[in-house]
Amino acid sequence: MSEQGSENNRYREFVLKNRRSMNESMSRILLFCAFAGPAIALDRFLGYCDVSYLSCALVSLLLVLLSVGQKLLNRYYPLSIVTVFWGLVGFMCVLTFMCMAKVGVYITYALVPMVSLFYCEKNIYLISVAMNYVMILVSNVLVSDFRSLDRLDFHNPLDWFVAVMGGYTIESIAIGVAGYYLCNRISNHFRSIYTSNIVIDQKYRDEEHKDRVTRAVTALYQCVYVINLKNMSYEVVQRDRFVSDVVRDEDNLATNIERAVFALVENVDKQRMFEFLDLNTLPARLDQQSMIYAECQGKLHGRVQLSFILVERDEEGDPLSVVFTLRQAA
Repeated sequence: MSEQGSENNRYREFVLKNRRSMNESMSRILLFCAFAGPAIALDRFLGYCDVSYLSCALVSLLLVLLSVGQKLLNRYYPLSIVTVFWGLVGFMCVLTFMCMAKVGVYITYALVPMVSLFYCEKNIYLISVAMNYVMILVSNVLVSDFRSLDRLDFHNPLDWFVAVMGGYTIESIAIGVAGYYLCNRISNHFRSIYTSNIVIDQKYRDEEHKDRVTRAVTALYQCVYVINLKNMSYEVVQRDRFVSDVVRDEDNLATNIERAVFALVENVDKQRMFEFLDLNTLPARLDQQSMIYAECQGKLHGRVQLSFILVERDEEGDPLSVVFTLRQAA
């Protein structure tokens, strides 16, 4: 699969997972909004509005039913577009009912486009904005007869409707354009995150593969050290049980290497090996070479092979770090 295809698949997985999460959140939002019924009833009790108590009860009942329906749909059809718009469209219908019940609904209309933004799907957002505008249009058609009576500056319901819808149209366009920009930014942001994750995962897999190859190669050796020639420190990459039994980590680097080598090398070759293992002369010997190699008779069997392999030079071109290998060959 191509990197582009993998990116699209992962981002799509995120979008669908987010859709399910947002459906659950929408259920909670609807349930919270059900408290609007008692709030409006309290307003009526205090004499600040003339909305009937029955309308208040119906508002709460409808929102609770929508919340329960959203939760059930999300349980059985979490990725369906029907589940998404059950809550969004249902909430818009409740707002329309509230307008007909003479409840003043104004900025609450913006809640639907705002919530739809968090689905991170541009098609859901655009459909929500369009449907929200249609429901505002329908609501104002239905309430224009009695709303126009509250204004002395309008002679008939049509004048009131045109004036009000002019304002809502401007606001809907502003919200729609700004929201689309935000939706696009959010989508691109999350897509870039998933693209970065794919690159990181690929690098991790590459490094893991290289590590497996390194372990397979170093397993051929009885001893592999990475040596820093400046401070004479070392890192053990590979050391088999036999070598581990004869070396002491508290020894300095030179002694450590000599113990490992002379546990395997015949006495007749010791002097030559002392010269090869001399770390003081090693930089000069590697000055024009990337590797030096020696072989001698093994004490136990076969031949013993030793090498120093240049890894890095310092800014002045002198050897900085090397790999030391020790191998018992058959």
